[in-house]
This record gives sequence, C-alpha cells and structure tokens, in this order.
Amino acid sequence: MSLLWPERITLHIAPDALQLRRGGAAPVSVAGGWAESLAAVAALPRFARVHVTVADRHARYLRLVWPEGIQRAERAAFVAHRFETVFGAGPWVTLADRDAPGGVCLAAAVPGALLMALNAWAAARRLRIASIEPAFVADYRRHCRRFRGDGALARLEAGRVTLGVWHAGQWRALRSQPVGQADAGAAALCLAALLASLPPEEGLSGGTLYLAGGLPAPDLLPSGWTCARVEETR
Repeated sequence: MSLLWPERITLHIAPDALQLRRGGAAPVSVAGGWAESLAAVAALPRFARVHVTVADRHARYLRLVWPEGIQRAERAAFVAHRFETVFGAGPWVTLADRDAPGGVCLAAAVPGALLMALNAWAAARRLRIASIEPAFVADYRRHCRRFRGDGALARLEAGRVTLGVWHAGQWRALRSQPVGQADAGAAALCLAALLASLPPEEGLSGGTLYLAGGLPAPDLLPSGWTCARVEETR
C-alpha cells in the first residue's frame, strides 16, 4: 500500500455476510456472525484505513425534530433517548446532523455490539476504522447533489425497503421496513404509504423517487411522481 496513494478499502456489513472490497476489485463475502466473519477476513496492510458501511437491516433510522432551545451539548443525549424510546435499550451508537436546517434531521444508529466487534478486530489487526456509516445515509450522501426539488430516496436490499421523503429541503417522513421481495413495486407501495401519512398541508403533490438497488417502475408510482435509478452501496 502506497502512503502517497492509499488504496480504498471498504467493508460492507451486508444483511447476512461481510463484503470486503479493495481498490477496484470485486467484493469478497464472508458469512457468519460479526466476530466470526471479521476473524475470517483476509489479511490487510497494517495501519490501513477501513471504511465501513452497515446494511439497513442492522441499522435504525429516525426523523428527528430538535426541541426548541436545545443546546448542542444536549443533542447527543436527546438522540440516544429517542432511539431507546422507539427501538429499545440497544445499546445503540447514534449519529445525527446537528446543524440540519429548520431543526429537522435524519438520525441513524447501529448496534453497540457491532462497533465493539469492529474495534476489537481493528485493534488486533492494527487497522484504522476511518468511518462507519449506515447504508441509507451513505447512499443519500453519495447522490444528494443530483437531487432536485421534492423527492424521495428508496434503498432496496434483501428483504427490506428503506425510504425517506423530503419537501422544501427538509425530511418529512422516513421508514425502514421488511418486505417479502425488495423491488420497485415494494418501494412504490412504501412511498404511497408514507405520502398518505403526511398531513394535507405538507403540499407534497409530486416529485422524483430515486431508487437505489432496483429498476424504476413508473407505472407503479403515485400520481405526480417520476422515478430515476441511482447506484446503491454494496
């Protein structure tokens, strides 16, 4: 590994396996539990920086509205409390956009046990965990510059659809749910359900559904919506 041009090493915690990708090489999958799978990962250069993404099956997501007057120092505790209230004690490792416009943000969490396993693996191999990012957040961050106007992002993975809707530059609704078959039809149904849950004054009458992990199906979309495909994290 050149220190002047370090190779990109990505470890994806997929729904049922780990997928390791180095440089431009195809991913190599390792099945099993987190600790067992990490132990089976091929040797990597010492002190290599590893970027980790976590499948939506293992992550949790919330749309949060910051309480009026909350201080920056109090926000981590507020996020942790909200995840424990909705998803149980965990423990969860959480992240949120503390400077989101309008006081509305997308927050995510991954299991604390996963972080412990990753840290132990990295310490034993003398590696550096450069980043840990849930897959839906990674896909949104990767493609958000191309998103225009009102819309939604749906990420498909084995047995799950994760979908977030935005309007006027703010997140309006978010859902991650298991499905029998993760395809464009499931994404369209999830979008319709989320739109129906919004109050009429939201004014979200149409937009673009960006689909990560499947092919667009325009005939299945709610009225006023179009569909475009983006590449998903894997």
